[in-house]
Amino acid sequence: MAAPQLSFKGHTAVITGAGGGLGRTYSLLFASRGANVVVNDINPEAAQKVMDQIINAGGRAVTNTSSVTDGAAVIKSALDAFGGVTILINNAGILRDKGFKKMTDKEWDEITEVHLKGAFACTKAAWPHFRKQKFGRVLNTASAAGFYGNFGQANYAAAKMALVGFTKTLAIEGAKYDIKATVIGPIAASPMSETIMSTEMLANLQPTLVAPFVLAVCHPDGVDATGKAFEVGGGFVAEIRWERSRGTIFKTDSSFTPSAVKAKWSEVGDFSRADHPKSLSDADAQGKLKLAATLPPNAQSSPQVRFDGKTVIVTGGGAGLGRAYALMYGKLGANVVVNDVSKKGAKSVVDEIVKAGGRAVAAISSAEDGEAIVKTALDTFNGVHVLIANAGILRDKSFQAMTEQEWDIVVAIHLRALYKCAKAVWPIFQEKKFGRIVTICSQVAVYGNFGQANYAAAKAGVIGLTRTLAIEGKKYNIIANCIAPSAGTTMTSTIWSQAMVDAFKPDFVAPVVGYLTSADNQRTSGALFEVSGGWVAQTRWERSGGYSFSAKVPYTPEDVVAKWSSITNFSDGRTTHPSTTAEALEWIVANFGSGGDAKAKL
Repeated sequence: MAAPQLSFKGHTAVITGAGGGLGRTYSLLFASRGANVVVNDINPEAAQKVMDQIINAGGRAVTNTSSVTDGAAVIKSALDAFGGVTILINNAGILRDKGFKKMTDKEWDEITEVHLKGAFACTKAAWPHFRKQKFGRVLNTASAAGFYGNFGQANYAAAKMALVGFTKTLAIEGAKYDIKATVIGPIAASPMSETIMSTEMLANLQPTLVAPFVLAVCHPDGVDATGKAFEVGGGFVAEIRWERSRGTIFKTDSSFTPSAVKAKWSEVGDFSRADHPKSLSDADAQGKLKLAATLPPNAQSSPQVRFDGKTVIVTGGGAGLGRAYALMYGKLGANVVVNDVSKKGAKSVVDEIVKAGGRAVAAISSAEDGEAIVKTALDTFNGVHVLIANAGILRDKSFQAMTEQEWDIVVAIHLRALYKCAKAVWPIFQEKKFGRIVTICSQVAVYGNFGQANYAAAKAGVIGLTRTLAIEGKKYNIIANCIAPSAGTTMTSTIWSQAMVDAFKPDFVAPVVGYLTSADNQRTSGALFEVSGGWVAQTRWERSGGYSFSAKVPYTPEDVVAKWSSITNFSDGRTTHPSTTAEALEWIVANFGSGGDAKAKL
């Protein structure tokens, strides 16, 4: 007996970027299932055509031509026309692809405005209505480029990966109000993808092979996909989740050095006994810290990891983690540029380095002023070899209470500042065919956290950008990695107990950063590491074996519900660990010949 059809009668769906491609297909399918639809697109003619098609078929729809950054106006159309809103599909998007060296600030800003700020603005406007009615569904549109990085798409990868951290936090904050948030990386033919995909590929990647999944996760009686990420395209559907290596633990004393990290590095990425954490509390960081204190002194590699003759920039270097990094580099022979907005903080660290016999200079400015910081390095030390993008702030607030300013400043300091500093060092690194970058993410970005939607989004964006820098830098011996540290700092002291601040010293993070940025590290790039109290582990994506529906005939939302256990099955021996967009696409392309009801196989 067939399952009853999922009806959306009485629901109002707001779909951004709905004038074509995926957005148009979502709109038509929601309307065919009884939903009221707000067709948002900045192209009035395209939006009108979709609305007319819905109405001519007996459905109900209105258009909205506001920019998605004016989320209040977008949601107002739903309230005015239909008296409410229950579903929000953040789908609007643009491309401004360019090699990182040639990418302009405008091309960076336009992408983050539409993809990231637009999703924030529309969700923020819908959120109070969702909370009041104790129901809401949010679907955010990421991309394989965000998950894995992609050449020529540093801006796009950053914005799209940011939506993963955003989604995970929305899911946590919305749980008590039956607000569910899901993020997908869809692969589908659209005016946007037509610029980068072949005609043959596009023919097999119809939006109709994505839309049924979206309806299934948005229906009140559909599947529970909140806080989860999926790859969908060509009839193939799979969940992706984080997998963390067991890692290794170092003794937390003076023998914990970059040389010690080098000596045990092979243990860090050993996934033979991996776990699959779902929240910040799944690491038992305090237990690992206690174990670290009981270990014998750490063995050292030979020769010692040193930075003689190298110049290192540390943003946010006036306190906390940044100070620990700067002091370590000074001790190991590097010239250190200590950047901070606090003149007192930066000068104090410079004085400490110089007093210990090292060389250092202060660069007093916002981390967004990457050109000025790099100029200080060039003027003082005639070069730059390493960038530690560490500067950060917190503006914690529940999503309901979060202001636009609190969103903007956190994204600017954590994500745009990284872009600006990396952009400033990039041509130097390329010319010298040597460069090392470590970016600072957060476990909040990986797992989400209540009251930190802005921080989670910005820090997740750091992952997407870092992975793209690793890809683009490979031929120039530019290595980029990302760490998610836990340490007692001025920033974490606002949310941690004093005992935790004292125990998790920044000194227990710095040695990992030192090894990753050394000339000794020739292979590890584009990776994510969690670091805390002497413990270091690698975190990567794991993808379920998924399910392959017919690539020839569109499946239905009911089919998704029926095959949910296969789509989300991580224990049937079919999981994979794609690390590039190309690897991720292999499974989707493999489904092109599927006539239907065929499970993906290893």
